[in-house]
Amino acid sequence: MKNRNQAGFTLVEIAIVLVIVGLLLGAVLKGQELIFNSKVKSTYNMSKEMAAAIYSYQDRYRRLPGDDPQAATRFPAATPVPSSGDGNGYVNWATWPCLAASGGENCQINYHLRLAGFITGSGAESPSTAFGGNVALAQGNVFITNGPANTVFALEGTGVTHKAMSVMDTSFDDGNPATGSIRCNGITTYNMSTPDAYMGAWCAIPF
Repeated sequence: MKNRNQAGFTLVEIAIVLVIVGLLLGAVLKGQELIFNSKVKSTYNMSKEMAAAIYSYQDRYRRLPGDDPQAATRFPAATPVPSSGDGNGYVNWATWPCLAASGGENCQINYHLRLAGFITGSGAESPSTAFGGNVALAQGNVFITNGPANTVFALEGTGVTHKAMSVMDTSFDDGNPATGSIRCNGITTYNMSTPDAYMGAWCAIPF
């Protein structure tokens, strides 16, 4: 026989539980948003840090890292000895992805900067962003049709999503992947119908 004195939850208690659950969910979602925005800012700031490293190398050696024709004699004690560039004033595109011992100016730029003490990491390996995708440093028009001739910081399209690039472009540029300083190759708009899909195209920030 059912106990008539058995008490259940009151409406007030249920309301309190629902409020607590709502607050917890809100805190989790807000935390995820803060982490995401932090990654966006970190990725953009990384482009500025790499630019500062390149300018510092040029200021010290009067050569562009990666393109430096005296790199092999400049760092003779390094193992492996770095490859010298052709000194034509551009970081030429040669190979991808960049591994620790990769040759080619677009990979050796990482090694030259590390040997000079301007960035951390292993050999000629490409740095990676907070999102996990690799970045490339090379002449801008390698990544963008009619892009700048100077060196750019380029994000590998399989490493950043449409949402990430859209937020970065909106926060630090004009929000349009085809114009402004942050440019993406092969697209005229970010696909926000599937924001978590990876770009599949290079996006570049000129120095």
